[in-house]
Amino acid sequence: MTKKYFGQLNYTLGNEDTSIDLEIIKRLNSKSVFSIAGCGSRALPLLEQCDNLVLNDVGPYQLSLSRLRASLYKNLSFQDFLLFFDYPPYHSQDNSRRRKEIFYQLDLDENDRDFFLGVFSEIKWGSLLYYGKWERTFQTLSKALRVILKKDHDKIFDFHNLEEQREYYYKNFANLNWKALLFLLGNKSVFNALLYKGDFIVKNYPESHFEYYKQSFENLFTHSLARESFFAHLCFYGRVTHSDGNPVEAWEDNFNAVKKKIQGRESCFEMVQGNMVELLHSPLYENQFDYFSLSDVPSYFQDDVEKNFLQEISPALKKGGVVCLRHYLRAANCNKEGFKDITSEFSELCLQEKVGVYRFELLQKL
Repeated sequence: MTKKYFGQLNYTLGNEDTSIDLEIIKRLNSKSVFSIAGCGSRALPLLEQCDNLVLNDVGPYQLSLSRLRASLYKNLSFQDFLLFFDYPPYHSQDNSRRRKEIFYQLDLDENDRDFFLGVFSEIKWGSLLYYGKWERTFQTLSKALRVILKKDHDKIFDFHNLEEQREYYYKNFANLNWKALLFLLGNKSVFNALLYKGDFIVKNYPESHFEYYKQSFENLFTHSLARESFFAHLCFYGRVTHSDGNPVEAWEDNFNAVKKKIQGRESCFEMVQGNMVELLHSPLYENQFDYFSLSDVPSYFQDDVEKNFLQEISPALKKGGVVCLRHYLRAANCNKEGFKDITSEFSELCLQEKVGVYRFELLQKL
């Protein structure tokens, strides 16, 4: 039977480590931010620092999930927020009854309420956290990983010291089985079959897919602890297995700061569906933002859109404002006139990103 509801959700946990964006805007003291919404987890945590946040997505259901998250912040304690999503330490128990109680207490508009009632009826009030297409893809890949790596496949999660983890990675982990896994799974055909259905990104990075993923995981395992990466947990276990791996939305200090901001002034954020370039080019947002968090969306642009998008969105960015681009296999070939590259100022920070497959580019408006 076709899944009518949750099949519409591309992301539910999220595919980026937004703690990096949060640290960047803290260093820049950015107060007005435009962010691709994703499922809300890559954007709402930025309210710890900024006072005004616009979340944008082309997908209506991704914005529905973002609104659901905003309502959870407003209405729940930190522990109930963790429980609702089955974040550790609540990941190994059946929270369906309490989740249902929480849902019926939320203030949601009729369309969002009806949509999520459909979702939860399909999944019997299980957690939403791993039901996005992206998350389910990596749950599938995690099963193959455990078969190929065999014994001690997850020993890299035992380390609390980065130097010891690096030594283990180079001496014991980066072996033939690991390289075979990357070769078999880290390629265009597999991701097209499992996730992109023929729309996989057109790569322009010079290295092969294998070399790209090999370097990505080397960066991940040599610049941060595997146990602290929600993405590493997803790859190896299919879910986050302990609290060290919780992403920033499931950090208590961040949760409480965002909750306080939303409860104090709900107008601090806005959610807008539509084309990002057209939206930012409109007079509505002229000279409004200090920071653009654009995810890897421009990596999918082509032709004139790819070439001109930065100039098209520039009027919405204040002088000195910063555009954060994540490259995934492709760097957008765009006109950068009027911007300077400040990536090097944040290079060490960006290497600590807990997903690892992205290459960052930070551009400041002159």
